[in-house]
Amino acid sequence: MDKILRRVRMVERQAARRAKHNRQVVFAIKKHDRLNKMTHTKRQAGIDLGAAIKARHEDLELGPLAPRRDVSQIDEYGNYWGTISAQRALLHDGITDVQREARTAWAGGTKYLCLAPGDRVVVTEGPFKGKIATIAEIKREPMAVQLDGNVAIVNASVPAYMLDKGEPLIQQVNSLVPISAVRLVHPLADPVTGVARDVIIRELKPVGIKHDRPTRKFFFSRIVPGLNVRIPWPKQKTKAHETHDNDTVRLDVEERTFVPTLLRPPMPESVLDELRGKYSKFRTRHTPEYIAEVERREAEKKANQKGARAEKMLLPVQEYNRKMREQRRERGQPELSAEMLEKIGEVIAKNRLVRSAGQGATAADAQVDKVQKAVEELSLGGDAQGTTVGGDQPRA
Repeated sequence: MDKILRRVRMVERQAARRAKHNRQVVFAIKKHDRLNKMTHTKRQAGIDLGAAIKARHEDLELGPLAPRRDVSQIDEYGNYWGTISAQRALLHDGITDVQREARTAWAGGTKYLCLAPGDRVVVTEGPFKGKIATIAEIKREPMAVQLDGNVAIVNASVPAYMLDKGEPLIQQVNSLVPISAVRLVHPLADPVTGVARDVIIRELKPVGIKHDRPTRKFFFSRIVPGLNVRIPWPKQKTKAHETHDNDTVRLDVEERTFVPTLLRPPMPESVLDELRGKYSKFRTRHTPEYIAEVERREAEKKANQKGARAEKMLLPVQEYNRKMREQRRERGQPELSAEMLEKIGEVIAKNRLVRSAGQGATAADAQVDKVQKAVEELSLGGDAQGTTVGGDQPRA
């Protein structure tokens, strides 16, 4: 069981590492593409700006002799004079999440955006600066707005493969304006005169956020921070949906056809096994059947290994030794009888007697050696004083 749990944890770590590596690779690819698009767009805008400056100087210097520029001249990017690419007009260059938050910082952020179709806004940056229009649509990907009317109309060069037969290559496109380049316009009453007039609101803040769990939607209001003035949302037109024969009406969707009970499971066990993978390597709920299946697979895997095959090829001596070991293992440990225990006790007692006798003889020998050593020391001491043991006088 522990081996199965370790295997599940190991597989989960491996899957997490692979997912992390894949996310890093995707992020690097997207970053590379985004930087290439931004570089291409900046280079194209720089070339267009340089050409416009050069044309203005030529018009001022040459006067009536200035060349006509309303002819079909294509630059290196495939754009005609006085046009831009559709990619620049529709802001197809990808931006990061940080850039999206920066574009919508004044309007409450990307999640609680305090703008809606129908709001009147004024353009504060770019070639359309100072124009007021109504928001027709909000693009969440580039965080830009599309304005109603002829406010942000530009000439764009459309590739030939995107046009039908007979359509011109130069078309007018309603370009997108970043949210950071617009501000809300709303009438507010003057605190002194009491007269309502249009004012430019430079900051909005979401308040009273409420989440609806069944529909997974949220609702909130918007105010002007500092003034605490609530800005109402524009009225949205209700869309009339026509019901066809192959559509499922709301009455059928909300009809309750299944009531769960505690007497039986909501679905057969076979369906649960199909949904969650009965023998999946990521499974954490282990049943005896699952454990037996995993052990069987491990045994087959081990049997198919090279070492397992080599164990089956044994010499006769090895087979005999293995057989004898198995027999000894089957017999188990031997049991001592009372006679054998009595015999062992006699042997132990006899050994103790012999050992004690040997220790006594050794003590006696040591005493004799001690006396003999003392005698030798006395003899040596007499020789040193010039006398002998027999009483003879020393020679002159």
